Amino acid sequence: MLLTAVFMAGATLAAKVLALVRDALIASSFGTGMEADAFMAASKLPTTLFDMVIGGVISATFIPVFSQVMQKKNKDEAMKFANKFVTMIFLITVIISVLGIALASPLTDFIAPGYTAEKHALTVQLMSIMFPMIIFTGFAFSFVGILQSFGEYNIPSIISVVYNIAIILYCAVFSNRFGIQGLAVTMLVAWSLQVAVQIPSLVKFKYKFRLDFRLKDENIKKALLLAGPMLISTWVQPLYTIINSRLASSIDGAYSSLEYANRLYLIATGVVSFVVTNLIFPKMSQANAKDDHAEAIKLVNISLKSMMIVIFPLMAGIIVLSTPITTVIYMRGEFTPDKVPVVASALSCYAVGMFGLSINEVLSKTFFSMQNSKTPMINSIISMLFNIAAAYILFNTVGVSGLALAAALGSIVNALLNGICLKRKVPDAFSISDLDTFWKTFVSAAVMGIAVWLLHRGISGYFSGFTGNVIICVICAAAGVLIYAAMVYVLKVKEIRALLKRG
Repeated sequence: MLLTAVFMAGATLAAKVLALVRDALIASSFGTGMEADAFMAASKLPTTLFDMVIGGVISATFIPVFSQVMQKKNKDEAMKFANKFVTMIFLITVIISVLGIALASPLTDFIAPGYTAEKHALTVQLMSIMFPMIIFTGFAFSFVGILQSFGEYNIPSIISVVYNIAIILYCAVFSNRFGIQGLAVTMLVAWSLQVAVQIPSLVKFKYKFRLDFRLKDENIKKALLLAGPMLISTWVQPLYTIINSRLASSIDGAYSSLEYANRLYLIATGVVSFVVTNLIFPKMSQANAKDDHAEAIKLVNISLKSMMIVIFPLMAGIIVLSTPITTVIYMRGEFTPDKVPVVASALSCYAVGMFGLSINEVLSKTFFSMQNSKTPMINSIISMLFNIAAAYILFNTVGVSGLALAAALGSIVNALLNGICLKRKVPDAFSISDLDTFWKTFVSAAVMGIAVWLLHRGISGYFSGFTGNVIICVICAAAGVLIYAAMVYVLKVKEIRALLKRG
C-alpha cells in the first residue's frame, strides 16, 4: 500500500505540474480576452453538466455495488454488472452530448448572459466541438472505477498526465496555427486518450466491454437508488461554477480570470485530496461490504489526519504568496502584468476553502462507502443555498474575488455539516485526540503563514519580474517548511513524531 501511495502521489504531482504548464501555456496564448472567456465557458459547461448529471456518481456508486457483488457472489457476476453499468453511462452521455450540441446557443445564454454577440457565437462554436468529450469522460470514469475495485491505482493515477501532455503539445506547437478552435478539438482527443491508456490494464484483469442493454437488473437498480441523492450532493461545486460564470460574464476578462485562479486552487488541493480519497475509498467500501466498521473508521481517521497535516500549511502559503505564485505561473505572452492582481486576489480567496474542500472529499466518500447518499445530499443543498446568497452579496461588495470567497465559505460549511452528521451517526468516528491534531496543525500553519507574510514583505522590494518572483517563492516556501516543521514538533503533533520514530 505504501508503494502504491507513493506512486499515486508522484503521478498526481506530475499531473498537477503538467496542468500548471498547460494552463500557463493557454494563458500565454490567449490571455484573458474574448477567446479565453469563450473557451473557458465552452469547456466548462460540458464538464459541469456531466458532473451534475453523472460525473461524481460513477465511481462513488459503482465501487460500493461492484465490491458487494464480488464479495457476495463472484467475479463473473461483477463483470456482468460492470458492462451493464458502463452501457447505462454510455447511453446517458450520448443523450447529453446530442442535447448539448443542439442547445449550445441557449445554454451559452444561460451560463454567460453578459457575453457580447461575437463572444456568444464563438462560445457556441467551441461548445459544439467539445460536447462529445462527455462520452469519453463517461468511459474514462467508469474504467477507473473498475480498475480501482481490483486494487489497480497506478494506471488511473496517470490518465491526467496523458491528458495534460496532449494539450501542452498542442499549445506549444500548433496554437498559433489552429487557434482556439484547435484547442477545443485537442480537448476532445485528450479525453479519448484517457480511455485508451486504461485498456491494457482492463485486459489484464480480463474485463471485456460489451454493450448490455439489459438494465432491469437488481444491482443497477441498487446503484441508481444510491445515485439519486448522490447526484444532488455532487451539484454543489458545478452550481458554484454556473453562479460565478453568470455574474462574472458581465465584466470583460472576469470569467477567465476567475477560472485561472480556480484551476490553480483545484490543482493545489487535488495533489493531496486525490491521492487520499482515491486510495482509501475502495478500501472503505470493501470494509463496509464485509461489515468491518472498525477498519472503515480507522481509514476515515487516517484520511482526515493526513489531509489536515498537509492542507493547512499549503492553504496558508497560497493565501500569503498568491501574487508571486500567479506571476510565476501565468505572467507571460498575452497574460500581461495588469492581469495578475485580479487572478491573485481570487486565488487567495479560493484558498480559504482548501481545508473545507479536501476534508469534505473524505467525509462525502465515507458516507458513499456506507451506501448512505442522503446525508451528504441534504448537507450539499444547505451549503449550496448558503453559497448562492454569499455569491450575490460578496460580488456586489467585493467584486470578482467575492465569488471565489463565497465558493470557499460554501466548501467549509459543507465540510462542517458532514462532519457533525458523521459524528452523530458514528460516535467513534472522531475523538478528542483528533481535535488535538486539528488545532495543533492549524496553529502551526497560522504561525507559518504570519512568518512567511513578514518575510515576503521584507524581501519583495528586492526582486521583480519572473525570476525575482521565482526567488521569492523558493525562499518563502523553504522558510515556511522549516517553520511549520518546527511548530508541529514543538506542539507535539503525535502523527509527525510517530513518523519520525519510524524513520
